[in-house]
Amino acid sequence: MKSIVRLSLLLMLSTAFFTSCKKGAPKQTRHIPKNAVFVAAINTKAITAKLAKSQVSVENLFKSMDKTDTSMNKAKKEWEEFQNSGIDLSENFYVAVTQKGGGMGSSGTSSVMTGIGGLKDGSKLEAYIKKKNPAAVINKEKDYSYTTMEGNNVVAWGSDLVMVTSTTPAVGQMQFDSITGEYSMKQAPSNEGDLKADIASYFNMKEDESVASIAEFRELMQDNADGSFWINSASSVDNMPIPLPKVKELLANSFTAATLNFDDGEVVVNSKSYSSPALSDLLKKYTGPEVDLGLIEKYPSNNVNGFMSFAFNPELIVGLINYLELKAMADGQLSKILGGNYTVNDVVKAIKGDMAVVVSDFSMPGVDSATGMMKTTSPMKMIMNMPVGDKAQMNRLMDKMVEMGMMVKNGNVYNSTEAISRTGYQVVVDDKNMIMASDAQTLQQYQAGTNKATIASDVMGEFKGKTAAFYMNIESILNGIPSNPNDAQMNTIMPKAKATFKDASAYIDTYNGKYTSGRMELRFKNTKENSLATLVNFFSEAAKTGTFDKKTEVNPTDTMITE
Repeated sequence: MKSIVRLSLLLMLSTAFFTSCKKGAPKQTRHIPKNAVFVAAINTKAITAKLAKSQVSVENLFKSMDKTDTSMNKAKKEWEEFQNSGIDLSENFYVAVTQKGGGMGSSGTSSVMTGIGGLKDGSKLEAYIKKKNPAAVINKEKDYSYTTMEGNNVVAWGSDLVMVTSTTPAVGQMQFDSITGEYSMKQAPSNEGDLKADIASYFNMKEDESVASIAEFRELMQDNADGSFWINSASSVDNMPIPLPKVKELLANSFTAATLNFDDGEVVVNSKSYSSPALSDLLKKYTGPEVDLGLIEKYPSNNVNGFMSFAFNPELIVGLINYLELKAMADGQLSKILGGNYTVNDVVKAIKGDMAVVVSDFSMPGVDSATGMMKTTSPMKMIMNMPVGDKAQMNRLMDKMVEMGMMVKNGNVYNSTEAISRTGYQVVVDDKNMIMASDAQTLQQYQAGTNKATIASDVMGEFKGKTAAFYMNIESILNGIPSNPNDAQMNTIMPKAKATFKDASAYIDTYNGKYTSGRMELRFKNTKENSLATLVNFFSEAAKTGTFDKKTEVNPTDTMITE
């Protein structure tokens, strides 16, 4: 008897322990389907606090706008009414997209977009809806109420939840008429009834049917970020009529979870990409090298506008093709196109697995004041370099290009044809590199390696040890855009843009056995001001200059309730 009591107590304690260890998810997410292809969360409290700290608010924005602008006055009134709609603006807001039908990109597919927020007072919301649309019919169900609107839209609310659902109708399908011998488009049926069924299923959804049941999603929801988003790659292809069943298997349980934060002087996105067991095994087996920053550092310019570099193990391509059971077909196609006995392995050996693209000296052609026409000058310089792996295999491929009239051979070096060279672009393949350049001078200087790219050390240091890197010097690009005597608005906003934006960067780390992490940053000139306030102030200034059409009526609640 004592043993049974002890065992029962142990089971109870174990259950309590594992239950406490299971991270919870916000109540709103328990009404989002597990197969949603995209979910975004907005931390309204954090965002409001950051704006308030910088003395930015919706009310202050309206005050800063032109008081004689009727559209702004109407928008201000709409906002004030919306604040008293019963919706809890202090709770997080979620947007989810779910696909129904054949899957992303296929015909017969419809998308359901759902916005979910907190609710403080259902009676106020109902009164707000009636004020905006007196003809609205309020339907009462057991646990919720709803009203339908034009355009396949439904607003539904329960005791503490409000849900706005909109459906993009399915694309029609082409069908062949055997009598007329012609194809015709068959329109997809109306899905208003389906939308009501979706609402019912969302409100009555069990937690294990929702996205809240996915451990990686619950982990994402624990991050105290300003915003976050979730991408389910598996759901986007789950119902697609792909003739390769192993593609779905390869992408099963593939998710991307990312957080978004508005910090002082920068917007930061951190991401984790989770892979299926099958893809994880391939990534572990064919671990890639780090990016070769030397391919960028020897670029001959002190005005680099941006670059992109990545590195991978070429054998990963072979591994993927073998897993998908496409090796025989791929080898056959290569042999048919290139002639002789070519295999995927042969082609993969020709490359090292590194690639770098660098762009510099961007200068948008100015406008001739006399003719008003754009001047014809080259807007930028560029190098793309893909280092050679096995030289014998690369020569084999290049010899075929020569035979096809696409390249010429000079000794042990392959060059672009005269026709291509006349455009200014140059292509050269030697023992070490396959390079495409925007012009002959840039190519020669890059090959000589005597000049070095002028890039901030903090930028290059961020990319060491990564498998992919991206950088854009926004400041230098904006400086390359000349003033236009015929565009007063642009001449007004450009100085503000140049004083606001600095650069953008992104990288992908190596696979750590569980996920692949990544990071993106957008940096601003003012490092002491919160980046959200910087963006709001910039677009507010742009609106005042007339860059955005003031004649267009702005209603911040139109997409929510009004028709």
